[in-house]
Amino acid sequence: MAIGLKRQHETTTVTKRPAQVQTKDQGTQCGLSKGSYGREKEHRKWRYDNLVARLNDKEMLIEWLMEEGLLTKSQKCSVCEGDMQLVKCNDRSDGVKWECRKRIGQKRHKAEWSVRRGSWFAESRMTVEEILKFTYWWCQDLDQAQIRHEMGVAINTGVDWDSFCQEVCEVTLFENSMRIGGPGKIVQIDKSKFGKRKYHRGHRLEEQWVFGGIESDSRKSFLIAVERRDEETLLPIIQKWIEPGTTIISHCWKAYCNLEKYGYTHKTVNHSKEFVNDDGDCTNKIEGHW
Repeated sequence: MAIGLKRQHETTTVTKRPAQVQTKDQGTQCGLSKGSYGREKEHRKWRYDNLVARLNDKEMLIEWLMEEGLLTKSQKCSVCEGDMQLVKCNDRSDGVKWECRKRIGQKRHKAEWSVRRGSWFAESRMTVEEILKFTYWWCQDLDQAQIRHEMGVAINTGVDWDSFCQEVCEVTLFENSMRIGGPGKIVQIDKSKFGKRKYHRGHRLEEQWVFGGIESDSRKSFLIAVERRDEETLLPIIQKWIEPGTTIISHCWKAYCNLEKYGYTHKTVNHSKEFVNDDGDCTNKIEGHW
């Protein structure tokens, strides 16, 4: 898909060169915690200057995105099924595209793909640089209005990309669910309703109940989409994802009333009266997890 204004273009094979910016491995702003967020090793803590240094050179930026797995390193031609070639171009804001001009028999064909195809950047009118900036500021907890102001983007664009970032977090949490708890461990459980936009555009229309739990002393968690919130539905999920012997804290929902029959210690918080019970128990962590 061409991005930006169409202009007379020329194509040149990209010559790769070594990256010019070096970064050091540092802990993330969340520390070196392990668990459901995939933080089993140290991650680099990026500063805005690190990002800007990448954005200053288009060719280096594309190469870096490929190395990080944010753009694919290869594409197959839909005509001849051969490997396409990454070439420079002037008719797209990305500065490069995938192209194939191989000959099949007596006829030469020409196929083109956007370098963004199948990636986080696909089908957006924003430049790759703008998308990276938006994503960076979103990860730094700037609210949508602040990001729109700093970047000068339209309200609809800000709403869409704010939702995209939220959906990626939701998917990551679902995909990294793990069995948690055990003797001496405390797990908070809760349920919440999520909205999902049709075709990833516009207002959130479809709603989905999600049941989950998180350890009180770590970030280990699980999230499971459910159709019903009764004991018949939730109890098997609890048994699958929470180890026996765990102390479970929940609000007073009837589906949880028999947990102690299945090897759990169960404590409750009556949210109609209090958010922390007399023993200091609460469900603040799982509620904040949503």
